[in-house]
Amino acid sequence: MYKKILVPFDNSKQAFSAAQHAVKLAMVSKATVTILHVVQDIANYPEEKNKVRICFDRETILNEIKIKAQARLEQLKESLNHNDVKIDTAVVFGNPSREILKKAKIEGYDVIIMGSRGLGKIPGLLMGSVSNKVCSGATCPVIVIHVTPA
Repeated sequence: MYKKILVPFDNSKQAFSAAQHAVKLAMVSKATVTILHVVQDIANYPEEKNKVRICFDRETILNEIKIKAQARLEQLKESLNHNDVKIDTAVVFGNPSREILKKAKIEGYDVIIMGSRGLGKIPGLLMGSVSNKVCSGATCPVIVIHVTPA
């Protein structure tokens, strides 16, 4: 079965549900789980974009974003953690679909488990969703978790 599970995480409900499913699958298959957050360009972080305008160093801002993302992943890891499952976290910079595909291929993940949509319906249609791009380009199986509104 699966030994290495990759879970892209973007703070959406769908991503959280995908992480929960990944942990359940990992318990059954004795796999390790890696939760990955991809930090995009500063332009996607409105509060940080204002800092750039007032002459903060770009590297300092990116480092702050990475620290916040890593702290959020650690909180998520604690909320998901079961003693039987090893959960790792990683934060990288770049284009989400490209970074997810690169990590999965280079590090030999057996499966990617991700949420169906983190952006919302309209932006996802206009830009092409990350999950669609990952499904199209992955060299391993991709399980897409869809969460219906309550």
